[in-house]
Amino acid sequence: MKTITDAEYTEQWEASLQKHYLAYNTDGFDRVGKCQHQYSQDYFWEIQLRPGLMVEFIEDDYHRCLCKETYHDDSVTLVSKFYLSGVHRVLTPSVKGVKEDYEEKAGYSYLFFLPDIREIEISPANQRLQFLRIILELDLFRSFSTDFDILPAELQLLKESNSAPRFHQAMGKITAKMHNTLWDILNCPYHGMTKRMYLESKTLELLVLQLNQWSDDRNSTLTCTLQREDIERVYHAREILSRSLNNPPSLMNLARQVGLNDYKLKMGFRQLFGTTVFGYLQACRMEQAKQLLNERSLSVAGVAHTVGYASQSRFCHAFKRQFGMTPSTYRRA
Repeated sequence: MKTITDAEYTEQWEASLQKHYLAYNTDGFDRVGKCQHQYSQDYFWEIQLRPGLMVEFIEDDYHRCLCKETYHDDSVTLVSKFYLSGVHRVLTPSVKGVKEDYEEKAGYSYLFFLPDIREIEISPANQRLQFLRIILELDLFRSFSTDFDILPAELQLLKESNSAPRFHQAMGKITAKMHNTLWDILNCPYHGMTKRMYLESKTLELLVLQLNQWSDDRNSTLTCTLQREDIERVYHAREILSRSLNNPPSLMNLARQVGLNDYKLKMGFRQLFGTTVFGYLQACRMEQAKQLLNERSLSVAGVAHTVGYASQSRFCHAFKRQFGMTPSTYRRA
């Protein structure tokens, strides 16, 4: 099987091009294309939903096997793919953290962060390859939250660094909810501005379902593997948190201190204490704050600082969310 480069593919594609149609802004913000050449008959549409978020649908009917060397540039993006039909084989030699030979196939979804690598992509003949792809820039991904503790470690490492380790994660079978959302995206009933708003909401919904599936799969795997020694270490972690409310360790640091990986630590807190690590820390801080407010020896600002809040307003907001009243109201009561 001969492997061709991106440049050779483009040259052969142009030389054998029989039909070509490309339209921009058919709905004000999208691009649609069709073409036929020596390898396949292709159809695609792509929509820039907002800066940092794009969704694409690709349908290729292959009548000849294509084996192509592809370069992923250094763009810092998360890519999510949902395969509706066909199979796609990928060879990624010498890329740490990524299998050297893997398949992406119909009925499954994938999430990956693979900047600045070369790989070989193989699309077999006599098949229809259909998939939806979401491209999410890291700056937008980070803008949704500062609390990354609930996410798998691969994503936590993207919180602050664009040079985090590469990964390719097979997320499992496309669920019924995902299928419904995919159908909604591919059969959008709206046009213009409302279409863009609708597709953005559905695209984000699809990402949420995928991330939730990843977390659930990790959690269900760990539920059955929490041994007695692990339980003791989780209790030790709770003690460490209770002693360091003003300056708590990060989740990764806490896990290292007690000799657990972050997944087991998070699962242990959920199983044993019914809350997240951050949720437990927050509850302890609020209980200590109540005690200090009752003692009346510190101002509200002093209480906020003592329980680990640099901002008095953030402390007041957290206290009200926990107890339904501000610290000042609680003290007066």
